[in-house]
Amino acid sequence: MPLCRNKRGKTMRRHLIGALVALPVAVVAVLGLPLAMERSDKALRELAHARAVEARQLSSAAEQALTGRGQETLPETIAAYQDRTGGRAHVYDARGRSVEGALCLLTPAELADQKVVQAALRGQFTDSADREVSERPDELIVAIPVLHQGLLVGVVVVCSALDDLELKQWTIWAVVAVIGALALAASGFLAEPLARWILRPVHYLESAARRFAAGDHGARVPVHLGPPDLRVLAETFNHLAEQVQQRVRVQKAFVSDASHQMRSPLVALRLRLENMEPHMRTDGTRSLEQAIGEVDRMTGILNALLLLARAESGAQSTEPVDVLAVLEERVASWRLLTEPRRVTLAIDRDAEVLAAAVSGTVDQIIDIFLDNAVRVAPPGSTVWLRLVQDAETVAVQCIDEGPGMSDAERARACDRFWRGPGALAGEGSGLGLAIAASLARANNGSILLQEAAGGGLHAEARLMAWPSSGEPQTGMLLKRSRR
Repeated sequence: MPLCRNKRGKTMRRHLIGALVALPVAVVAVLGLPLAMERSDKALRELAHARAVEARQLSSAAEQALTGRGQETLPETIAAYQDRTGGRAHVYDARGRSVEGALCLLTPAELADQKVVQAALRGQFTDSADREVSERPDELIVAIPVLHQGLLVGVVVVCSALDDLELKQWTIWAVVAVIGALALAASGFLAEPLARWILRPVHYLESAARRFAAGDHGARVPVHLGPPDLRVLAETFNHLAEQVQQRVRVQKAFVSDASHQMRSPLVALRLRLENMEPHMRTDGTRSLEQAIGEVDRMTGILNALLLLARAESGAQSTEPVDVLAVLEERVASWRLLTEPRRVTLAIDRDAEVLAAAVSGTVDQIIDIFLDNAVRVAPPGSTVWLRLVQDAETVAVQCIDEGPGMSDAERARACDRFWRGPGALAGEGSGLGLAIAASLARANNGSILLQEAAGGGLHAEARLMAWPSSGEPQTGMLLKRSRR
């Protein structure tokens, strides 16, 4: 179980870290990619606009050359433009014939066939900034119609290589990529401590809830860790735990006080009934014996309630207990009762076995097992008491040859005041195995009931073995599952 909880905790932390890392990356992707595309398109538009302004500046010189008023100055103007901007200009007449210009990547004839040039020859201004209609994606072409007195006399074409533009666009994308990488690195660096900060109060809550369910009603959660919402949850858990602990304490105190206060009246009642025996007629002696038996049964129930209240009183310190010595001592006491019934008690262990248990609890569990086994054991049968030990567990087993229990009866046998369908009137209180289970839980152990190989009942108390280091333990700190 601890391994499963550890795996679940790691899985939750991984999921939270993944979410914390993915969120900034998603934000950069959603916002950064459109921004980079918009900036790249804007750079292209700005270059197209600049080339269009330059083409309009050249249109006046082209108009003079095309109308025969300054043709000799056009080559110098185009050369100066090329030196100043790095662009290349070409002038066509109204019929699309080359007049003057610098060499572009295309020949004059190929340049005249471009859609943007053909549109300008029809009197339309356009450029190839729209990459969908650009026939030369590695070159920007701007064509400006040249008008003289409202008539088209030619076209000025400006060509511009896109090397600088591509460098600028790559720079934009590189900046976005660097920002995304920095966001990923920052989120990766901060995600682990942030996830631990968020999940730490959750782990404390889980641990406290498990301890509280195991019977440690003093389990509390620190209220100064984690986000504010989880701190409120921790405070709520602590308040709930305090309320439950207070009510359980009041209930246990009532049971203990009531049981203790009723013992004296019952003892007095028994004495009075015994004192009435000399004054009873012969036909009333049977009724008197039955009344005394009921008083004894009530006394047994009150004693059992007191024992149960002490068993559930909370965490108690454990100590090393020689289970074999306790078992031998209790068997010696019970043989005085079993020998007249011809029931044999046998112990199957001869080595020292140390268990970590609260003082006085192991012998009470053994007494409860023996009481149930001897009551149902047929004459001539044997009740076996065995000790089984491994590295972490000591098991005390009591196996009888009685009628046993069905699965449904074994499931309810540890319930308080439950008695089997074969129990006689006035026999037992139905608290024995419930007390044994509470005592076992107080020792971080458990009670197991199963069918014996010979058809009787196999009752087993599993306790924690005393560690070889000899370090003391505290009850109710660990919860061991049944194997």
